Amino acid sequence: MPGSYNLQRRRRIVLCTKGVPDEREGASLVIIYNFLEGIRSQSFDVLHLVILNEGHKDHEAFEAYRESVSTDHFEVLAATTRKLVVQGAREHRIDLSPVAKLIERGREFAADLFIAFDILPAWLGAEIPATRKLAWLGDLNFQTTYYHGLYGLQERPWRIFAFAKYWLAARNWKHVYARVLSSYDEVIVSAASSEEQLDRLGLRNHQYCPYPWPVIDAPVPYRAKPDTPTFMFFGNLVGLGSRSALHFMVTQVYSPLVKLWGPGGFKILLAGRGNLPEWFAEAIKDKPEFVRVGFVENLPSTLAECHAALVPIDVPVGNRTRILYALSQSTLVIAHENVALGNVALVDGQTCALAASGREFVARMKRAVDDPLWARRVAEAGRQVYKDLFSPEKATAEFIARTNRLLEG
Repeated sequence: MPGSYNLQRRRRIVLCTKGVPDEREGASLVIIYNFLEGIRSQSFDVLHLVILNEGHKDHEAFEAYRESVSTDHFEVLAATTRKLVVQGAREHRIDLSPVAKLIERGREFAADLFIAFDILPAWLGAEIPATRKLAWLGDLNFQTTYYHGLYGLQERPWRIFAFAKYWLAARNWKHVYARVLSSYDEVIVSAASSEEQLDRLGLRNHQYCPYPWPVIDAPVPYRAKPDTPTFMFFGNLVGLGSRSALHFMVTQVYSPLVKLWGPGGFKILLAGRGNLPEWFAEAIKDKPEFVRVGFVENLPSTLAECHAALVPIDVPVGNRTRILYALSQSTLVIAHENVALGNVALVDGQTCALAASGREFVARMKRAVDDPLWARRVAEAGRQVYKDLFSPEKATAEFIARTNRLLEG
């Protein structure tokens, strides 16, 4: 009977990503990997379109991914491109010729739902018809572009014309977001602060939703802290969040800390794979309290020996994965209050410690040392935030529920 066929027909979904979803590497690709794990567990027919960069590494990752996920109901297709977006002084344009085969196959697939993971796939998705369309956004390009330009100006004040280029590029990205996303039924933003940013573009189809962040490491049992106040800063050391935080630590936090505990009276461990930025390495060469530890093999154990994790990111962009990792380890997070704009579950004195200035930041660090019971209570509440909102079990399930509502609507 025709009616029974319709009831049994698998829903058809086209997914589009920039890069290959990965279980461990690259924050956005890890998040997308977990979303796709949820989609693969459902009874959908899926076409996954992947935009690859040129280079051996991307192609190797793609072949491994395709081999691991391809089935009769999950098709994977990739196209390689050196440059899709042509950035101009007046507008940004997209050159779709390198991804023509992705668009052609997407049209043939006749999808019930198109899901774009970030703005570039969403732009490509404008060429692929589907009954409903959903976009998920990481950090907004126009914000990261602007703030990278601003920090570049702080580090090299003589390059004022370079900042003008960043400003123009950010403005043009705003136009892209407004135009592309207006054709989508729903837009999920990964940071709560992005809601207001898209509001300003005239969009009304967006909502913040916590994303899945997997943490394989189990927290170690509570340990007494060292006599010397010891803190950890960890991240990739070169991204916008790290750039913001390192500036804030050097200009706003360091001097009050020396006044409080004296020269050599505290330690800030700098952990991460990348090299320290040149300007920062120069700034701390006479500041031995900053201790470069590089990549940390046993991060849970090292965090357990610190009074807190420091996240002095004052740039009002994003929802930081490093915070989620620290929360998952029952580590007290001391952060600039602007991080709570992206993650509204961060509440000063309840799930973390927040500060609006260098002086307030140092006061939170002092309390972490002087009041270990308070620090432990707040840290445990922070761990509950991670478990309730950002664990893959919770966040992926919410994403799948939203997907099913769109398909049924």
